[in-house]
Amino acid sequence: MGRFGIENLKSNFIIVANNTEKYFLGLAGEYAVCSELAKRKIQANLTLGNKKSIDIIIVDENNTATTIEVKTTNKKRFVTGFFQKYKSPETPHPDFWIFVMIDNAFSNRFFILKHEELAKIQMARNNMTSWAENKGGVDNVLVEHVIDFENSWEKLIKNL
Repeated sequence: MGRFGIENLKSNFIIVANNTEKYFLGLAGEYAVCSELAKRKIQANLTLGNKKSIDIIIVDENNTATTIEVKTTNKKRFVTGFFQKYKSPETPHPDFWIFVMIDNAFSNRFFILKHEELAKIQMARNNMTSWAENKGGVDNVLVEHVIDFENSWEKLIKNL
């Protein structure tokens, strides 16, 4: 049937459906974090675009910005891409990472880490002793690696 045959349409639909699902899952996580911050009387703003490196910005009364990267999953693993993005400790980075786990019942779990805390966890997960040892691949962490950071909102609040 040519290049626009029914098989091509089916495979393209599956790719779009998978990307759409990931997009909405990520968006749900970002809005969930903003909602949690609003409950704590913190004004948080989503950043716009699909090539962004920061998902949420908080600007306090002194015009000091705190930046947050949000990663959302409905599995037991968070893809961070950490050492693919941050080649050294000096590379500009978010202040905090918030991992959101959304289960099938739409209940949310939140894990709040400083960038430096995630760097240590990711380094251990990758069996690295220095930043120079990055072996490639796509970095990820499991829920069990960040369980001690669940609902640690006070860490973020103290930073503001």
